Amino acid sequence: MTADVKNLISHLQTALGDDCLTGRKVCVALSGGMDSVVLLHVLAQLRAQQPIELSAVHVNHGISPHAADWAAFCLKICRSLDVPCQIATLPPLQSKGGGLERAAREARYAVFARVDADLLCMAHHKNDRAETLLLNLFRGAGPQGLAAMPGSRLLNGKQLVRPFIDLPRSDLQAWANAQRLSWVEDESNENLHFRRNYLRHVVLPAIGQQFPAITTVLARTAEQMQEQTTLLARLAEIDAKDCEDEHGRLRISQWALLPPIAARNVLKHRLNRAGVHMPSARRLEALVLQLVDARQDAEVFVRFGQTGCHLWRDRLWLDHAMNASQPQAQKLSDSVIDWADGQLEVQGSAQAIARSGLVVRAVGQGQRFQPAGRCRSTVAELLREQGVPPWVRPRWPALWRDGQLCWVAGLGWGDAADDTHGLALTWMPIPDQII
Repeated sequence: MTADVKNLISHLQTALGDDCLTGRKVCVALSGGMDSVVLLHVLAQLRAQQPIELSAVHVNHGISPHAADWAAFCLKICRSLDVPCQIATLPPLQSKGGGLERAAREARYAVFARVDADLLCMAHHKNDRAETLLLNLFRGAGPQGLAAMPGSRLLNGKQLVRPFIDLPRSDLQAWANAQRLSWVEDESNENLHFRRNYLRHVVLPAIGQQFPAITTVLARTAEQMQEQTTLLARLAEIDAKDCEDEHGRLRISQWALLPPIAARNVLKHRLNRAGVHMPSARRLEALVLQLVDARQDAEVFVRFGQTGCHLWRDRLWLDHAMNASQPQAQKLSDSVIDWADGQLEVQGSAQAIARSGLVVRAVGQGQRFQPAGRCRSTVAELLREQGVPPWVRPRWPALWRDGQLCWVAGLGWGDAADDTHGLALTWMPIPDQII
């Protein structure tokens, strides 16, 4: 084993936390490229020294005509190392205005979020970090964007780790050469149409002619921005304390009293924590102005990509399903029915369900309903009293029989429901997301 190989393994142990690796599930995000292949091999060597449960996941985007070959290569190399490998094949991607690169990235991370592991290891290195910083800089990003690939962060309860983030790509290349590894080459990496490739092949080499240490300098800047981001997050939590209700949610009327710079920082922190793709500075400022100027009983709506932000009852609610189509009516059949904003659980015999003649359908607009033992009113008013947000009410689940409204989630059976067939229904809504 060469000194370079030993150093890389030692570096990996330090980066991952040698003292807490034993017995942990470690998964490699394996593209099949050189960087991820090196990471997999180093971890496989580490496994021989320290007991870890090693696996890999490969995401097949289906974009390249060689995508199936790359997936086959990943399976082959994992078999040679006795490493279980999951292949996640994605449906055709929709760019949705953010470009194909962003759509592919979001789809990958959605797969990574579901991986059964304690640590998800990615092979990004110092050169990747420098490219990302420049890319985000040209997009007008703030400190969080310029932090460019933190070495570690949480992803759906697991730790996402980039153990090579402070190493140049040349170190990985040397390791691959010493080990005589093979890997796949993504032909799209040479396509200058993609902005990252343009930075990699044109911009950074040109800058490097005058500033040879540019990659190291940019990576150091990213580290400093990560520190600033951490401090801003801590400051946001401190400033938010006096604006929170008993559940830790922002009272917008109190938040609006903060100094403008503090209010923006708190809002950005809360949106980021909720997983909302950060809006541009212009759209964020527009949201701040609307919220600050709004009456306490006002309803305000702002769209951020695929997420809507609603001001309602002095709280800021997130609506991730605003573009979802209206749920289609269906006969009551299954014991658990997936619905737009949750699940409907049906308790009763199959025969009783079949005899009931009930149909699950959105409650719609303008319906009147009389829950058992209560006064008759509009469904909208009844749901408002229950605290159901107005944008959710039109798709709220209800049971109908022969065109008559019999049951509404959260309100129960109506007086007109003469025969419930002994059925018991439980509505399990997706928890409201309030920042």
